[in-house]
Amino acid sequence: MKRSLTILLLITFLGLGLRLFRLADRPLGFTWDEAALGYNAFSLLKTGRDEHGQILPVVFKSFGDYKPGLYIYFTVPSVALLGLNEFAVRLPSALFGTLLIPVIFLLTYKLFKKLDIGNSFQISNFKFQIAFAAALLTAINPWMIHFSRGAWEANLALFLTCLAAIIFLSRRYTLSSVFFALTLLSYQGAKLFTPLLIASLVSVFGFPRSVKKAVLPASLFLLIILPIITNFPSQSGRLRIFNVLNYSRNADTISRILDQDGSSGKNLVYYLFHSESYERVKGITERYLNHFSGRFLFGEGDWSNLRHSVVYHGYFYYVEIIFILIGLIWLIRHPSRGSRLIFLWLLLAPLPSAFSRDVISGVRSFPLVIPLILISAIGLSRLAKKTLFVAVAFIALSLGLLYYFDLYFIHSPHFSAPAWLYPYKTAMEAVSKYGSNYRQVVFTDQLGQPYIYTLFYGREDPKNYQSQVSFLPDPGSDVGRVERFGRYRFRPIYWPVDRGMSSTLFVGGQYELPEQDLNMPNLERIGDVYYPDGTHALRIVGLK
Repeated sequence: MKRSLTILLLITFLGLGLRLFRLADRPLGFTWDEAALGYNAFSLLKTGRDEHGQILPVVFKSFGDYKPGLYIYFTVPSVALLGLNEFAVRLPSALFGTLLIPVIFLLTYKLFKKLDIGNSFQISNFKFQIAFAAALLTAINPWMIHFSRGAWEANLALFLTCLAAIIFLSRRYTLSSVFFALTLLSYQGAKLFTPLLIASLVSVFGFPRSVKKAVLPASLFLLIILPIITNFPSQSGRLRIFNVLNYSRNADTISRILDQDGSSGKNLVYYLFHSESYERVKGITERYLNHFSGRFLFGEGDWSNLRHSVVYHGYFYYVEIIFILIGLIWLIRHPSRGSRLIFLWLLLAPLPSAFSRDVISGVRSFPLVIPLILISAIGLSRLAKKTLFVAVAFIALSLGLLYYFDLYFIHSPHFSAPAWLYPYKTAMEAVSKYGSNYRQVVFTDQLGQPYIYTLFYGREDPKNYQSQVSFLPDPGSDVGRVERFGRYRFRPIYWPVDRGMSSTLFVGGQYELPEQDLNMPNLERIGDVYYPDGTHALRIVGLK
């Protein structure tokens, strides 16, 4: 027992180191979602209110969305201890990602403790127990590492999901219902996946047949998520935007299809092969299957969003193709309640992503990592019966990890820095240094909503911000956007007109502040911000 605990602790500390090393500057950049999480935690710490003045909200208004706010509350202690900075905001995710290592160990043990698969763990002959294999693969998994090294609410939700599943398997249904409910207070995607997983657990492992024993867990679950239920009708704009079922083809597209078929109206052929329902089902199926493709799992990861994966690398190592194939074969040959849950989890995990408008999503399908790691761990534990295979697997995984971190720390920033909004920190450092010399600051919004960076890096007093902020309606969201507060203005820069202003610091793109038009006697060149690959990002000038 003591030796097993030591091994698990060593694996956990390995995972912790991989998640904490250079956490503040890798990923290179800091997204507006991360900045919003941090500043709202800062605002709660200082005032007990969010950035919009709401007292201890459960759901936070932010960037065209209403976000479940549990991650923000977990960020309050780290901001209180470490200050308002990137490391403090990302630390909770890194810690929950690390805690997933022993949690997945326990989940694996719960699922397979009664099975004899010939994988007893002995240091002397290097035989791996499946739970230790799962813990090790979790510690070094690229998908797990990636979403532990940014302020991702999905990482917190996955931790709570796995913990809730363990407690459910221990038949402590009331406590399990609490943690399942908390997943819905953590991340939007859990609103679909969590109910499906609960249904899977109940169908495979059963539930108390006594009404009295079932009422308390169900009631507690509903009570905890009540704020989400009551506010859903007025706070579902973002879900409507990303829900593929809310999009239909326009009349011109349908007319063109009918003309190509030589039809004067919607006939049987149209309804069989071209109808809206057919196209939706086809699109959902394609997006669903994308998550099981080699390109997604082993080649590129999420190819639609550079924030969601590392360039040139999938979410698993190539050697794990062998582990997963062996694990799948073993699970099929040894059916059990544990194997049924793994397959159900595997099939259900991509659904939140498949029903969104994105062709692929590594964050919405993040729960998929759990069954794949368990399957891979089974394959690894089977191979580990031979010392030679242990050595080969160890070398292959070690080389894979080194290659992944070479891409992560050195090469990927050259590609992903724009997606991670790298220029804002450097720009805000210049504004902090030179801004006091000017009456106002005009900040371009071509890269998104920059106001949150002025709050975050300027450590703006929440009370001052709330008393001065001005919102504009935004048809693309249901929360609006910030037009100005204090001496800051957030809008496109139109230099032919704006060059006539005085005592103003401008932060804009190279086309908004063209080089050939900056030869003015009253203009001060502050500097330019470049991406790591040398591409121009922002230009900072001042008019005296």
